[in-house]
Amino acid sequence: MLPIPTGTAVLVFFGLVGMLAAGLTTQSAPTIALASGGFVGVGLVLAATMPLGRRLRRQRLEFAWWLDHGTGVASGAAVPHSPFVVRCYVRHRGAEAITVEALEPLLSAGAELLERPRAVRLDGRSRTEFTLRLTAPAAGRVVLHGLAVQLRGPFGLFSTPLYFPNPLVIKVLPRAAAGRTRRAPIAQASSMERAGRTMVRRRGGGTELHELRELVPGDPFKSIAWKASARRGRLMVKEVEQEVQQTRWILVDVSGTMRAGEPGERKLDYALEAAAADAREALEAGDRVGLVTFDGRIVSHVPAGEGKAQRLRIYEALLAATEIVDEDLTDLSEAELLGRVARYVRQQDGIDFARGKGRGGRTQLVDRSGLAAHVRRMLGDEAEAKPFEREVQAESATGRLLRRFCRARGLPLPHRADPGDHAKARALASALQAVGGRSRSPAALLVCTDFDTIDDATPVVKALQLVKAHGHRVAFVLPDGRSFADEWEGVAADLARIYGRVEARRLDEARRLLGGLGVRVVVAQRSDPPGLAAIRARAARRRAA
Repeated sequence: MLPIPTGTAVLVFFGLVGMLAAGLTTQSAPTIALASGGFVGVGLVLAATMPLGRRLRRQRLEFAWWLDHGTGVASGAAVPHSPFVVRCYVRHRGAEAITVEALEPLLSAGAELLERPRAVRLDGRSRTEFTLRLTAPAAGRVVLHGLAVQLRGPFGLFSTPLYFPNPLVIKVLPRAAAGRTRRAPIAQASSMERAGRTMVRRRGGGTELHELRELVPGDPFKSIAWKASARRGRLMVKEVEQEVQQTRWILVDVSGTMRAGEPGERKLDYALEAAAADAREALEAGDRVGLVTFDGRIVSHVPAGEGKAQRLRIYEALLAATEIVDEDLTDLSEAELLGRVARYVRQQDGIDFARGKGRGGRTQLVDRSGLAAHVRRMLGDEAEAKPFEREVQAESATGRLLRRFCRARGLPLPHRADPGDHAKARALASALQAVGGRSRSPAALLVCTDFDTIDDATPVVKALQLVKAHGHRVAFVLPDGRSFADEWEGVAADLARIYGRVEARRLDEARRLLGGLGVRVVVAQRSDPPGLAAIRARAARRRAA
């Protein structure tokens, strides 16, 4: 690229122009000669700056960066709104000292650069380190695609732009990951009833007496407390509470209606934080936890498990929900996908796979096979999905490869706002049936959804009736869209008020529908702490037990 004039060069240029104009006006030969000599000098400096970038590339100026695990991180990853540090180093193999300035990392959407050095001096044949300080507003993945710098030329008049492509992926876990880990309770009772924090009331044998009450029809014979009955002269039944290992399922809506707004201010971000908080509390209590995410269909299904490994699996699934790239869930054709990946490769790797314009000049023709081969080489071992990753869904093999590349490189694809044809209602019903439709062992289900675009709730009602018939306890967390909406003025404010009335009516209808089925409903506000809604719903499930 051509050198860029600095502020000093601009001042020198206009100063020489003024000097030349003054010399021509006064017909002063020395002034004209001095101005002309200045222009020649600026030209010579420009000529000396132009090969600087090529010379440095021949000297193999090396750049690398990594996440500093000592600041603002949890489990080797960052957390939202907590600054983290990226350590960088540049190895200069040349003999002359150089200075790079205007350091600008190319970040994925949502991340914010808080602090960077104004300039870095690179001594000859040495390694120089510096740091960048960043923050992320929400759980997900932050991708630093590369670092753009400007190399200061002689006399500081021109700078040569350089770009170091070196993708760095940083996981931003939910805030629940930053808390101090508590050890799970030691197993008690039988091996099938390991100790957790969930209190289950039982008649007859157990560990902790809850109450003595009179016998009612239906009570088992073995639950009679004979000594207490003899003292009181009537049959008494002993009820106990026992801490047993329970199974909890968390169902999270990741559809387009949950994604409206900026990262960190969306209903989806709140749902992910609530799910992570509930999962961590349950796992630390010794219970088993599973996760299902759904959109127009079930997106991911993490079988119920326990322990630290299960917590990491759940975190991975929650992060994956922020970067869905499947063809049926995104609003991007394959031709548009080819163009987007081709532009990224041209910027990142300097290879142009464009082959002119299509019919009408509106679309860009791309060397499909060449781009696919390059992407496959870039992914390397990542060309095949990792064990914890969900397989990308697309009609063609090339589409799957390119979409997997977008996921690996943090290239966002526009999400489909509404899957249509009542797909979301059917997906929620399928998720409920998948976790509670067959199991006869009572479990606790927490569903985080805005219940939007569910106009015909018949499939959901049938699934909830089946789940309740199997003895499962269900609670819904409904994010109130009014609290997540931005403040507007003028006509936009009128539209926001209309939306608020529609949202209030929808929440009321959802509460009446779910409450009539014996389901606990908690409406979450944006100002509520991330795990508060899950705690309220969990307390309601315990009382219902």
